[in-house]
Amino acid sequence: MPPVPSKDSPKIRKIGPYRLLGELGRGGMAIVYRGVHETLQREVAIKELTADSMRDREAQSRFRREALALAAFRHQNIVTLYDLVEKNDALYMIMEFVDGPTLQQLLKEGALPPEVVAIIGARVASALDHAHFSRIIHRDIKPANVMLTKSGEVKLMDFGIAKDEGMEALTKEGIAIGTPSYMSPEQVTGAPLDGRTDMFSLGVVMYESLTGARPFTGSTAGEVFARIRDGKYKPLTKLAPNIPPALEAVIKRCMKVKTDQRYFDAAELRRDLEMLLARQVSISHQALVVAFLRHRNKITETEALARLTSHEMEFVQTFSNLRGRRGKLAWAAAVLAAAGGGAYLTQQWWLPLLHRLMHLGGG
Repeated sequence: MPPVPSKDSPKIRKIGPYRLLGELGRGGMAIVYRGVHETLQREVAIKELTADSMRDREAQSRFRREALALAAFRHQNIVTLYDLVEKNDALYMIMEFVDGPTLQQLLKEGALPPEVVAIIGARVASALDHAHFSRIIHRDIKPANVMLTKSGEVKLMDFGIAKDEGMEALTKEGIAIGTPSYMSPEQVTGAPLDGRTDMFSLGVVMYESLTGARPFTGSTAGEVFARIRDGKYKPLTKLAPNIPPALEAVIKRCMKVKTDQRYFDAAELRRDLEMLLARQVSISHQALVVAFLRHRNKITETEALARLTSHEMEFVQTFSNLRGRRGKLAWAAAVLAAAGGGAYLTQQWWLPLLHRLMHLGGG
């Protein structure tokens, strides 16, 4: 059933062939609605620039810039733009509707398993490789801008402060822009940016996804910036001692302070993550993400089973049976059951974790 329109939105509102169904969320610059193309019956997300932002030339410029960036992309891991509409002194982006949680929402319930983090990292790196090839730097990689669909895909969202290397920047040189905890050292210092700034931020996102904690924190933005600039954070293995060494090495390289010590480009980062996954995961990555979303109760069993093979269905069913047990133990036991049925993951990944969890009585 379509969502009930929110009290802040009109009961019936149309933008060309699109009918608004209800509000999905809002930020400082824009409101996002769920909508439907009435002829095609295709669900869409409609992003509207707020009235206050419409009076701000820079905000309008950023909004149009995001639309231009999205229009340049044709990639399965980047949200698709269908149209940019200007009507009655308002601006709207008509976009692909992504049905699923953000990584930020998932992290509110705890850290993610290493194999899921590696899949998310590889897919975001693939999206960044495509964007960087078009000379567009995202500049705001963070959990709120990464979504997981009910079909197990990963989508990179919100190019609102993206910078086209071939165009004049919207902000003056030397002015930091981004979300403080996920910014790169060069963003903090106002140094020139290239695609490696996005890889630093992706490393921070993967670190947080594995540990449930941000590597760079402080009581003020200045304290956060100082720690980012100096590269001071708790070693990953202190907070997540059982992560695969290869994954730790990838993240440490992403988070190097000096850009020339990071990955040369997003394609190299994606290849390293995919090689790591090829050694550890023996079934569809999308199926693993679907199983994880079912484990977190973000999709129904019917939705999960509609997308999986019989062997993958057994994996999800294991999650369902273990739902009453504590999260990490349930995941580890499900992985163990799946591995026994068909070498789902190698022992290098799940056995140390399972032993530790059993010793602790779950956790």
